[in-house]
Amino acid sequence: MITTLITLSLFALSTYAAGDEDVFEWRPEIHHVFREAESMPPVWFSQLFTLIALSPWLVLIVGWFGLGVTPVKVLGQLVSGPIMRLLSIIGFLTSLIAVEYLFYLYWTRLNIFDTLTYLAILLPIVFLFGQQALSQVQLKRKKSTSVQ
Repeated sequence: MITTLITLSLFALSTYAAGDEDVFEWRPEIHHVFREAESMPPVWFSQLFTLIALSPWLVLIVGWFGLGVTPVKVLGQLVSGPIMRLLSIIGFLTSLIAVEYLFYLYWTRLNIFDTLTYLAILLPIVFLFGQQALSQVQLKRKKSTSVQ
């Protein structure tokens, strides 16, 4: 029993606490080698990509004009209807523009956490205005189909 106790105490004395066996000494300085900065693509390639990215808008506008939808007609339809429809559509479009602007701010200066905070505030507004705007449009369509 005593020999076991002595053996354990000698073993405990021979073990080190964490970090005791570490030796801190000066080592040579580490020199990092960084990659060269990647070159930017040519200007013509960037402009071509911009045109490709914007081309769906061009197709949409040409399609609208092909169907006879002009800004004058759209504004005339909005103004001739009830004021609630006008306000809900303008509110919906404005809130969508605010969300797009928030995405732009995320791209340029906000971090993801700030963006999600602002988005959590904006999305219920977008939802409410969108639901109201689509209800007004559906109501107008129901009235126009029941008259015919």
